[in-house]
Amino acid sequence: MKETKENACDAGKISFEKDMSALLSEQIFFSEGVFARLPMGVEIYDSQGILRGLNKRAEQIYGVEPGTVIGTVNLFDSPYVDEQLEMKIKTGEEIVLEFEYDFDRMNREYFQTRNKKSIIYEVKIVPICNKEGVIAGHMLLTNDVTSTKEAEYRTEEAKKNLEMAMEAASMSSWVYDIHKQVFSPLFGEPIVREGMTLNELQEMLHPNDRIPLMKLFSRLVNREIQQGQITVRMSDGEDLRHYESRMRLSTEHRGKLQIVGTQLDITEKFRMAKRAQDLQAKRELAMKVNDIVHWDFDVKARKFESYNDPVNDYVAGRPVSINEYLEVIHPEDRSLVNDVLQTMLSGERSNINFTCRMQTKYDEIWQYCNITGVPFEEEECGKISRFTGFRQNISKLHQLNEELKERNYKMELTFKTVGMSYWDFDVKTGQYRAFNDSVNDFRSEKNISPEDYLNAAHPDDTERIRENIETMLRGEAREFTLEYRSRTKWDQEWQSLIVTGLPSEWDKRGNIVRYTGIAFNNTKWEKMARELKEMKERAELSDRLKSAFLANMSHEIRTPLNAIVGFSELLIDSDDPDERAECGRMIESNNELLLRLINDILDLSKIESGILESKRVKFSITQLCDELYRMMLQKIPNMDVKLLQDKLLQDYWVFLDRDRLKQVWMNFLTNAMKCTRSGYIRMGFSVENGGFRFYVEDTGCGIPKKLHSQVFGRFQKLNEFTQGTGLGLAISKAIIEAAGGEIGFTSKPGVGSTFWGWVPCEISVSGGSSTPDLSSLPPCDKSGEFETRRKKILVAEDNDSNYALLLHMLKDYDLMRAENGVEAVDAVRNGNFDFVLMDLKMPIMGGLEATRKIREFDTEIPIIALTANAFDSDRVSAMEAGCNAFLTKPVKKKQLLELFF
Repeated sequence: MKETKENACDAGKISFEKDMSALLSEQIFFSEGVFARLPMGVEIYDSQGILRGLNKRAEQIYGVEPGTVIGTVNLFDSPYVDEQLEMKIKTGEEIVLEFEYDFDRMNREYFQTRNKKSIIYEVKIVPICNKEGVIAGHMLLTNDVTSTKEAEYRTEEAKKNLEMAMEAASMSSWVYDIHKQVFSPLFGEPIVREGMTLNELQEMLHPNDRIPLMKLFSRLVNREIQQGQITVRMSDGEDLRHYESRMRLSTEHRGKLQIVGTQLDITEKFRMAKRAQDLQAKRELAMKVNDIVHWDFDVKARKFESYNDPVNDYVAGRPVSINEYLEVIHPEDRSLVNDVLQTMLSGERSNINFTCRMQTKYDEIWQYCNITGVPFEEEECGKISRFTGFRQNISKLHQLNEELKERNYKMELTFKTVGMSYWDFDVKTGQYRAFNDSVNDFRSEKNISPEDYLNAAHPDDTERIRENIETMLRGEAREFTLEYRSRTKWDQEWQSLIVTGLPSEWDKRGNIVRYTGIAFNNTKWEKMARELKEMKERAELSDRLKSAFLANMSHEIRTPLNAIVGFSELLIDSDDPDERAECGRMIESNNELLLRLINDILDLSKIESGILESKRVKFSITQLCDELYRMMLQKIPNMDVKLLQDKLLQDYWVFLDRDRLKQVWMNFLTNAMKCTRSGYIRMGFSVENGGFRFYVEDTGCGIPKKLHSQVFGRFQKLNEFTQGTGLGLAISKAIIEAAGGEIGFTSKPGVGSTFWGWVPCEISVSGGSSTPDLSSLPPCDKSGEFETRRKKILVAEDNDSNYALLLHMLKDYDLMRAENGVEAVDAVRNGNFDFVLMDLKMPIMGGLEATRKIREFDTEIPIIALTANAFDSDRVSAMEAGCNAFLTKPVKKKQLLELFF
């Protein structure tokens, strides 16, 4: 049987060799030389699976000699070839396998090998077919890929570990293809996208980071450097984010040049660093601002290191010796400092806290310093080798403490001054102790019993006091306020006291053992409160009167405005000269009424501000009486009323404020005209009691006696149906009293009234002049040359309407306009004007400043202040600035022309 099998094997071998020779001759199979030199294992099996040949590489892989396996080993007997795999091989399928090849198992079950360990085995089984396509055998291409797989495994593990580390660090990676000039993400979520160009990346970055990035890429591409690092910024829509990128030039792929880089979001790190830097800066700033020194003491070196220390000239790195420190210590404090130093030098574990005085070359006086410290480093033997701590300049705090002591003294003094006392109540003893209390005769060391307080209390209040004392004896935890009346031998009347108290001390069980509080004598404040209430009521009354005044003022202002507006429209539309003249008179009359209303309001403002001006001049009271008589004679609207004047034979002159006196006298006359429907109005004056008395008597309706007290009140109108502000008599009273005089009236309903005023003054029988003083204006040229030449006037006025008015008033003159002070100064400097009309309130430069600048180079040209500012203080300011005259708006043509001639 064995012989038969061997004969069959020999016959198969002959047949296989024959087939192989045929394949080689037909160049279907490779030559033996190539077969031997292939870098992989090659095994040739016949169609029955018998091994017919193998190359050197296969011998090395299996650890066998050719003579021991060729012709004996059968492929289909391999432990790794099961029935399914055998069927695939025999049917000619190409098979690729990779598995662990166990040589110990081969020794036991398959063939003998000198190899012991397992390998990672890679094999490809290829059928060998003849020219007719019949399978003549099988070829195995094998290789030991153990080292490759291990390297791949290590590479994969390293990659996983790297990716895990990058993911933990929020790091990503990218690659830039230099030839294609595009980016590709490698790992994570870098800011670059697939296919993004460098220019597109540039657009995303902060403008200041674009050039540095381009330079870094250029150096890498030109191989000036192999690797680089950069930090760039990119906006995320709300804030800038910071990215740190490390990159290198990669040439690992032949013919392919790349830049490989990583990206790490360091925004939080940057912010933390910024916060740490800010905290450090704030710490240093706080130490400097609060004059705090941080110090370290090295026990072995016996040296101090300190920051922000004047002792080492603020040089943080310069050590300071003990002697250098002792030199700046106050002589009286050196003993204390030496004791502390000896404690530290001994290495004893102890905290440091003391105060001493120091003076360095940077200090003018001794500075109080508080020094604190703690053990910081310890040797193995347990001794302290380094102390650290702070030194703070507490000179201001020391000064505050001294001031606090002084304030406590002053507070005690205040307690005594304002009638306030401080008290303690001991719950256990039931006794009071009080400071500045009249019950214990102001002796703070003397105890006060509850009965002492009850005996001094008002009988109606004793029950309340008793209940309060019992509440404290029960130890109730609440604050309280108690008001009651008390009188001791030190008081002439009952005193109103407000007592407040609260628990201030507890025992170990939590029971209240002491109450503390103050008692305040509220008697004076109660009186003051009553007075304030009365003042408040008066103020509220005044406010109501003022509100009524404003309502009335609206009516009073609108009444003349209605006439002015209405007659102005009629004047424009009318062609009748008489009607136009009547409209003009009505407009002028209502203009005067409106101006008088405004003057009353201004006078009220001056009175309430306490700045009612007075300009005293010498004038004829006789002429003033005649002037008023003639003026009012034309204004009496009722033909049934006669205006009478009591004239004295002599001409009396006084030294008073003419305008204010005229204002009061005219108020009397105007009121009389409003209230008199028939009869007469009599005016006059007399000399008496070192002054003069002027009066106005009428036969009007009279004033009821119940209203007499309201006559000189502000905002009072006894007849709501007559025009007026209700201020005239109040203003008159203020004017007369300011001059040191008296004002009064007598009145009887249905008979009439007499209003009078008396003013003390110097009186003479002759002399003086009642004409206004216009001496400040330079004399006008009366020569024929000036009369024939049109006057040239500069008008400094920013308001178009006001300038237009002056243009019409002065149409016979040559007017030039300056819209602000700067233009006015330039015009006067470069022009030749006869007069300057100067508005005081203009843009860029006001009239006062412009006048001063003009006077610097021209002191002759007449300057007339023309302004809506109507106070006497404005007149004074204008004259001081260099104006020659002062006119208030609304201005009349007659007033202007009088100044020109």
